[in-house]
Amino acid sequence: RVALGDFGPSLSAFPTPVSVLIGRALPWTVSLLVISTVLTWVLGNLLGGLAGYYRRNRTLRFAGLLAMAFHPIPYYIVAFLLLIVFGYLWPVLPISGGYKMNMARDWSWEFVGSLLSHGILPVCSLALVGLGGWFMGMRSLVSNIVTEDYVTYAELGGVKRGRILGSYVMRNALVPQVTGLAMSLGAIFNGAIITEQVFGYPGVGTLLVSAVHVGDYSLVLGITTVSIVAVSLAVLLIDLLYPLLDPRVKAR
Repeated sequence: RVALGDFGPSLSAFPTPVSVLIGRALPWTVSLLVISTVLTWVLGNLLGGLAGYYRRNRTLRFAGLLAMAFHPIPYYIVAFLLLIVFGYLWPVLPISGGYKMNMARDWSWEFVGSLLSHGILPVCSLALVGLGGWFMGMRSLVSNIVTEDYVTYAELGGVKRGRILGSYVMRNALVPQVTGLAMSLGAIFNGAIITEQVFGYPGVGTLLVSAVHVGDYSLVLGITTVSIVAVSLAVLLIDLLYPLLDPRVKAR
């Protein structure tokens, strides 16, 4: 039954099946993780690549200092800081829930706007921490690649710097970063659990913490199994993308 996705009824919400509860919460966590992961990975690698190639740029150097400052801070500390700043000191963003209370879920512009505004702080709390790691990793890789002979030859041959950065440097440096992305998915999921709890976001993390508190073992088993399968499938998908970045890697 577990192999078929049937985890039985929830002990705390009997007789509602565990799969129904997970199905309600999973889209919230998936959207939160996808947006924060893609945003963090793209911006971190882009800014890190520029910082590694244009090493004398003062703006990029300052960005590197910010990245090093945010990287060691835990997810929940950043979440609490954002909550205090934008929820109390400068209350411009909602600090709890996934959308405004008593609002019909009819996918109107008002509802979509409420979804986006409630997701800004959770996404930012995950993105600010992860951005520093990708930035520093890409900057280090690019700094080593720009000293290679083929990059020097391309510069002497009059190839435009933008093409050198995009086709010669960034593409080669992205392969280790893709590996790092696959390895970090589990940590990202753990950070999402903490972030959802801080902001009261109605995702799998909030559901898991409430299940642990009430001793709903069926729900805990279901969430754990689904999270393991989801992370494994995401890692497999990333591995299948390798041939698109590195022609030396071929699917057999």
